[in-house]
Amino acid sequence: MSDNEQLKREFTDEEHRRLVDYFSLLIEIDQREKARFAKLKLFPKGFAMDGEGRQCGLCFKSVYGTPGWFDKWGFKCSNCQDAVNKRKIPGSLCGDFRHEKSIPDTIIASKLNISVRTIRKKIKEGEIIGRRIPGGPYIILRKDNSNLLKVAQP
Repeated sequence: MSDNEQLKREFTDEEHRRLVDYFSLLIEIDQREKARFAKLKLFPKGFAMDGEGRQCGLCFKSVYGTPGWFDKWGFKCSNCQDAVNKRKIPGSLCGDFRHEKSIPDTIIASKLNISVRTIRKKIKEGEIIGRRIPGGPYIILRKDNSNLLKVAQP
């Protein structure tokens, strides 16, 4: 069946049901996200919320069983929120999922197929500039490391 023929065919009842369920889920997710941002009008500095398996927008770890923090930058784990509060890490890096501005040491190690220990050794030696999230990874800002290879470049 050609692409054109496949586009013209009718959906089966099962395909139709799955498509409706999928879009219903997307709408529900969007409504929840809009409600969180609307809540910021009442709590402009942000608010605590359950992790429920959400991914931190800075270190990208999944947050289960502990509260995280939601503010204008999005959701963060408590370690990353503390680092933002103490101005160790800019909150604006939250949600940089394509790593255009920064990359955690754990992800750059994976992309280069080397150990995190090797990356952290290079940070200690000054070859790489990294900002430490207490209890978490180092965040490597691209602006601090212009000589760094274009790893995980979008």
